Amino acid sequence: MKVDEFGRSTARAATWAFLSGSGTKIVTLIGLTLLARLLAPAEFGLLAFALTYIVYVDTIADLGSGTALIYWPDRRDEASQVTFLINVGAGLFWCATTFLLAPFIADLFNAPQGTNIVRALSLTFFVKYLGNTHYALLRKDLRFKDAAFPEVSNAAAKMIVALVLAWRGFGAWSLVWGHLAGLVAWTGMLWVMIPWRPSWTFPRDLFRPMLKYGRGIIFVNVLAAIQHETDLLMISRWQGLTALGLYQLAGKIPEATVALIYRVASDVLLPAFSRVSAAGESTKAVYLAAARYVGTATLPIACGLALLSRPFVLLFFGPQWVAAAPIVSALAVLSGIRALSAQAGDVLKATGRVGLLARLGFLRVVLIVIAVVIAARHSALAVAVSLVIVDGIATLLAFTVTSRAIGASLAEVGRAFAPSLMASAVMSGMLLAWMYWGPDLHSAIGVMIPVVLGGLTYLAALRITDPPILMEARRMFFARSS
Repeated sequence: MKVDEFGRSTARAATWAFLSGSGTKIVTLIGLTLLARLLAPAEFGLLAFALTYIVYVDTIADLGSGTALIYWPDRRDEASQVTFLINVGAGLFWCATTFLLAPFIADLFNAPQGTNIVRALSLTFFVKYLGNTHYALLRKDLRFKDAAFPEVSNAAAKMIVALVLAWRGFGAWSLVWGHLAGLVAWTGMLWVMIPWRPSWTFPRDLFRPMLKYGRGIIFVNVLAAIQHETDLLMISRWQGLTALGLYQLAGKIPEATVALIYRVASDVLLPAFSRVSAAGESTKAVYLAAARYVGTATLPIACGLALLSRPFVLLFFGPQWVAAAPIVSALAVLSGIRALSAQAGDVLKATGRVGLLARLGFLRVVLIVIAVVIAARHSALAVAVSLVIVDGIATLLAFTVTSRAIGASLAEVGRAFAPSLMASAVMSGMLLAWMYWGPDLHSAIGVMIPVVLGGLTYLAALRITDPPILMEARRMFFARSS
């Protein structure tokens, strides 16, 4: 497959996936901007600790059956029935278990006042797992365009209910009921969109092979959950709910921008890399092309957020959240680092080196747990900084391993990122100068001016460091298919 052909097909798939994800994030950020004016950080922390527990359980609860359904090559309806039965059983089991263990879960997170919130959120498992099979079918059919509807429905219902209840004085419970309302909307929309319905059949012969496939997925998911959620657990345990609320809201900003881009890219690049590898062709050229484009899209945003975090937080969330600003800066840098290494994991998966990827992931998790446990005793900001250091080391290791696996040199990988790194450095210099000599940054106009100037500076610098990339991107995204 030629790089141009790869780029056009992948770029258009990524466009639909990005539009789906960005719609959800925009609704979420608008809602958070309003909720932050009505609720205190500690009230956000009460929801955040309970959701952290739910994320951990989610990694094992469905026994990998959703991913097994996406993979399963035949007997679609019967495989769907297996996944549905597993999810209904898991949903009921974890709903009851969470309700009973709520006091112990709250104590683990050092939040005993959150026991009833955990009990209410136990319904999450049953409601969400009723829709998991339909969501897996949506992904199996690569319906990126349609994925926007359940996701936006979830975000919209969540924010509308939470805002109304917060305005009426429900405090942290407004977030709880909003979360549940969003999941009801998500599941309902999936049942409307996906025509498959469960039956009374019991495909006994499919249970064992699908669960066997799912076991490997569980291990990967557990590593991912530890990597991405340990910081929340440790902050809640050592710094309390106010610090957790500040940290959680700080993470939403890079998550809705930088992380959205590289995660969407990963969703699309994995099957694209797989097609190249299955055709017996080298993945080197397409990997380097993907790295170049993802770096171009994510690095300037990460740098801009890191530098302008304080005026952004003050403008959109208010002075009670100003302590979140340095955390936003650190997590923006972290997202930028993860954007650089995301394609390395995708190409290892696509070329069948899952064991190598698992070993890299395990090493990263060990380093993260050690760093976060130490840093959480100091502050939430120390946790964010420790993650930046660990991910920086892990990214260099990932580059080394991946370059050897696909026959590329570290110099070639570095050259793929060099243009966007240099252009981002020029933009960052301009922003620093503006922040030092420019006008007040505490108004909407005062914030938007450096954002616009930063974007223009980046594009101008990119035309020097990588002259053909803007024209190439225009051809990939907007040229008509032949």
